[in-house]
Amino acid sequence: MAFADSGQPWHRYAAGPGSPGGERAGTGTAPRPTGVPFLPPSPALSAVYSFGYSHVAVNGVRVEKGNLDFYYKGPGSLLVTEGQPLAGTSMVVGGGAEAEYCAIYCVNTRGEAVYLGHTLANDFSDAGLRSAHRNLANLSKLHPTAVCSDVVLADLPATSTVHASIEREGAAVWRRRGALGRQAMLYSRALMERLLLRRSGLFPPGMIVYLLLGSCVSSHKDGVELRDGDVITLRDSASGLELTNPVRC
Repeated sequence: MAFADSGQPWHRYAAGPGSPGGERAGTGTAPRPTGVPFLPPSPALSAVYSFGYSHVAVNGVRVEKGNLDFYYKGPGSLLVTEGQPLAGTSMVVGGGAEAEYCAIYCVNTRGEAVYLGHTLANDFSDAGLRSAHRNLANLSKLHPTAVCSDVVLADLPATSTVHASIEREGAAVWRRRGALGRQAMLYSRALMERLLLRRSGLFPPGMIVYLLLGSCVSSHKDGVELRDGDVITLRDSASGLELTNPVRC
């Protein structure tokens, strides 16, 4: 909250009076973070949202501009991090994994959503339900999302490559890579912020918003059915972030 109220970029805030100090400012001496980043104690003060069809291509297939969509994913308490299982919160018709960036915001005392940074995310959802019943598409997203515990305290990279795989009983059953980063997006992060976060009175001060910026890799679009015990791994070239989660169906 202090940073969100400061109006300063992170590097300047971290170096100034009353800052978190050198260790937490990224000198390399701090312990590695664990758990969901910036998650507040109260689930009511966190929310996860997602945009879709926001990238130039998904699984190498070009996306036509003008089809941007939007979903509510759930409270921050549905988030998991490295090594924790992705489990359906209800019966799953056909679970799917999607590789993307998650931008994180803190709402300051003036009600303004301040960008904190981004991390790598696996948007787990019931893609089978979404395909079979388009009218229930929003219900298909109400499942856990995996995010890295590390956060990049900077803008999205210009370009990056994400590598995704699914292993089943020790053997890879699916591999894909895709392009992330600003140059791979049909819509900017700033546009998505305007669409969701510039709404007066919608988010209270102290709210943490996790905003999934859209996938470039989807297991469901390749016809892969997730099974209990599958292990999904994502690796991002720009940040070096890696995310591995088992599936519980």
